[in-house]
Amino acid sequence: MNLKKLAITLPAPIMIVGCISLFITFINHGLSDDFFSQWLRVLIISLVIILPTAGLLIMKLSVWVQRALPKLNPLYQKLILCALIAISLESIMSLISTISMAHAHNAAQFVSFWFITLLKSLPLGYVLGMMMVFIVKPKIQRALASA
Repeated sequence: MNLKKLAITLPAPIMIVGCISLFITFINHGLSDDFFSQWLRVLIISLVIILPTAGLLIMKLSVWVQRALPKLNPLYQKLILCALIAISLESIMSLISTISMAHAHNAAQFVSFWFITLLKSLPLGYVLGMMMVFIVKPKIQRALASA
């Protein structure tokens, strides 16, 4: 991929990962003295893991939804895709954040921290998934087609 295409495709996912990691860090850590360093750590780990994962995941989920639900209205297909993207990416982001910040004393407590973080972050994840599916992805596709 040339630099122009990379410059077209990377800013939106980086901003989305930044927003999600900021929100999840706030959920888990609150606004304390070391909030920025906690967020920065989660952001860096998330960028390394989520950017490549999200690209592949969104492509695979898009194909899967179209194949599994071919007769469904395209709007409903996109809404289902948004939900699948939100659940999968928020699960990973919540796991990263919980590993980075939670001080669980046992597996049950760790799973509880992770699940609570996931539930709290899903609404934002769904909104960002909708932005990706309805706004960002079509704009990126048009820009790449003309590049």
